[in-house]
Amino acid sequence: MPESAWRSLADRVACVACGALALKGFDEPVSVWRLTGLRRACASRPIVGRGDELRRCVAILASCRETEKGHVVHIRGEPGIGKTRLVEEIQREASAMGFACHDALVLDFGSRAGRDAIRSLVRGLLAIDDTGNAHAYATAVARAIADGLADADDTLFLNDLIDVPQPPDDRAVYEAMSNAMRVRGRQDVMNRLVERASRVQPRLIVVEDIHWADPSTLQDLDELGATAAGCAAVLVLTTRPQGGSLDRPSDRAGSPPCSVFDLGPLNEDDARRMAESFSCANELATRCIERAAGNPLFLEQLLGNAERTADTGVPGSVQSLVQARLDGLEPTEKMVLRAASVFGQFFDKAAISHVLDGARVELEPMVTGRLLRPQGSGFIFHHALIRDAVYDGLLKSQRREWHRRAAQWYAPRDAVLRAEHLDRAADAEAARAYCDAARAQSAGYRYDLALRLVGRGLELAAARADRVALECLRGNILHDVGDMSSALGAFETALASAGTDPERCQAWIGRATVKRVIDDLDGAWADLDCAAAIAAAEGLVRDEARIHFLRGNLCFPRGDSDGCVHEHERSLALAREARDYEQEAAALGGIGDGEYLRGRMMSAHDAFSRCIELCQRHGLGRIEVANLPMRAITAWFSGKTQQALDTALASVAAAQKVGHLRALAIAHHAAWHCLHDLAQWDRAWEHVGPALQCARELKSRRFEGEALGLRAELHRVGNRRREALDDIEAALVISRETGMAYLGAAYLGTLARATDDAVVFERALAEGEAVLAAGAVSHNHYLFRRDAIDACLDRGLWDAASAHAAALEAYARREPSPFSAFVVARARALVAVGSGARGPVWVSELRRLHEEGHKLGLLHAVRAIDTALADHAA
Repeated sequence: MPESAWRSLADRVACVACGALALKGFDEPVSVWRLTGLRRACASRPIVGRGDELRRCVAILASCRETEKGHVVHIRGEPGIGKTRLVEEIQREASAMGFACHDALVLDFGSRAGRDAIRSLVRGLLAIDDTGNAHAYATAVARAIADGLADADDTLFLNDLIDVPQPPDDRAVYEAMSNAMRVRGRQDVMNRLVERASRVQPRLIVVEDIHWADPSTLQDLDELGATAAGCAAVLVLTTRPQGGSLDRPSDRAGSPPCSVFDLGPLNEDDARRMAESFSCANELATRCIERAAGNPLFLEQLLGNAERTADTGVPGSVQSLVQARLDGLEPTEKMVLRAASVFGQFFDKAAISHVLDGARVELEPMVTGRLLRPQGSGFIFHHALIRDAVYDGLLKSQRREWHRRAAQWYAPRDAVLRAEHLDRAADAEAARAYCDAARAQSAGYRYDLALRLVGRGLELAAARADRVALECLRGNILHDVGDMSSALGAFETALASAGTDPERCQAWIGRATVKRVIDDLDGAWADLDCAAAIAAAEGLVRDEARIHFLRGNLCFPRGDSDGCVHEHERSLALAREARDYEQEAAALGGIGDGEYLRGRMMSAHDAFSRCIELCQRHGLGRIEVANLPMRAITAWFSGKTQQALDTALASVAAAQKVGHLRALAIAHHAAWHCLHDLAQWDRAWEHVGPALQCARELKSRRFEGEALGLRAELHRVGNRRREALDDIEAALVISRETGMAYLGAAYLGTLARATDDAVVFERALAEGEAVLAAGAVSHNHYLFRRDAIDACLDRGLWDAASAHAAALEAYARREPSPFSAFVVARARALVAVGSGARGPVWVSELRRLHEEGHKLGLLHAVRAIDTALADHAA
């Protein structure tokens, strides 16, 4: 493209100031994305004073194209110093060298809710803009996947990045993800798009004005810079000097080369070269150069407006020049432009009309006059300084009234912008509006933005009720992101500020939620008692349901199985009364936990199944993923091994997809138990390593011990006795540290089977009995008794085996299951045969157990039965 086809931003502002320069024709523009649409730049005078920076950038582009290795360029300078003008020249050079160029702009105010700059870049990479609809966006995402720019699993994150609603099924999956998984997923997809797109064509990515960027956007740009290290992409970032995030390049491992350009004032020679392209007297040009002090934007405006100001003196600022231009507009145009300035740099025509009581709005004259330019579906000021100059000229009363009307416009459209405009209107509703906006962002899992909105709301909140609501919301968000200490502080502050019983109820529930996580069980219970009294008196049914649910959760670690089930059943009834499906599903999961705790595995399986079915009907992905592994485990304990395996594998896939490490660990445990009983040893091994990895990522010593116990059993089956004993001893060390009630007895059962030392064998069984008597989680009764029976059978201890079988039968008496019934019957048959019993009755029983074991999927246990049958036949 010829250089004459481009005009610098400063030149366009000069056009605004004097109106003297006519719009020249365009060649085909460089493919530059700005916000959400293509930007066409006007014809421009040659760039002056930035030759060294431009040459260095051209060399960077050439190296990137040749080596397919990236670079980051930081351009810093005061407003009007020529950052955008230099960027335009870099883009022109890049386009000529075969680069595809993408451009995004960070706005200080008035941008849409969400992450506009990142969204703009991703939409540019996908070749979509704001003029499309949901179908067009879906088509673009599908095309990117088909073209190999993205993977099929990237759809969730692409939808979030381009700010389109998730389809119902995807929404449930996205809800189930941890916040860290969502953030990491978005960054990975964005980086993958850049990396793969750069294979097709080298990329120049420009993000301007990042001094206004929020922390999450800066983090994304840092990740993008790291991605550029390994691909043909150059990332250019512009900022003002106060943009402290760019004080030095990132020193992370693998970061690309980085260049920082600090643009200073033009020297006198460069300023005179710029003046030569304007027709004004030397004396006046000298005065303009002295007044501009090397600022190219101001100098161009002064020189372009020289004839008008020759008799009145040189204006003292950019603002005074813009105001002079405004004074030359028609009153209607001036009113429209001033109303537009209330919206920030970006706005649309309908919004201006609303602020002006439905007046007809014509923006084209101001586009022609270089005050505005079209931008996607709306308009944008040519430069932030123009917008600031217009806005600064408004009376405070006018600003407030128009901001209030702008808030009305955004009320049904964008909660964040509604709050920001009420803030600038100094409206008493601003704090509550920030609370509403933060709640909406939190519901969309944009926790960083939600916390910033809460923070601003708290700065403005004068009413006690607003402060309480904001602090409770802050506590809930901090709880969801895992910052329990700060969350507890927020609820403490809310409780101290509360002036009504319902407010105190919310604060107490919040405190209890956090205290349960940090294991202050007594403190949580006391808070719930306080909240329960208020909820009952005030008829707060949803709160009552939540209170009983939390009480049920507190009963679980206390080992109060009956209390756990009772509290969750009460929560379930109240949730149904309130038609709160999420709380209903959570209560069903809690009932499943309680029934599991008291050993009623089939009742637990029924509760977990109803929970998951409800979640699937209402898109409650987070609760579904958390409970799916327990549905698998209880199916296995209920004697449905193949069904349990299918559920466990589905749970592994779901937990991996959403990054739910705890659910993933339990799902691997469930799959292992099924494959162990199916005697599929190689497949069982496939779940041991991932289970151990999950435990260590979670820093869960209990889960680490469990994975070691599983590995020990596989070593035992494989006749690797030393390895089995090492692993089970390590599991027991962890169990003694974290509490034997969780799985200690089960580990002792494995030890009894693995050891050939009679003393160790006897001690293991004796300690296992003691652990069960002291109170242990229900699975210990099933697993310890099963292994103790086999350990005794292996040694011919028929009476001891019978005693363990009787103990298991007694434990499961409240709800016998096919699993427990089979283990007991198998033990008695093998004891009888081992003791010398013969005859058709026992042969018939062994054959029945053979068939029953195959039906239940307990193939490993069937082997001893088959051996007994073979011995009898011999």
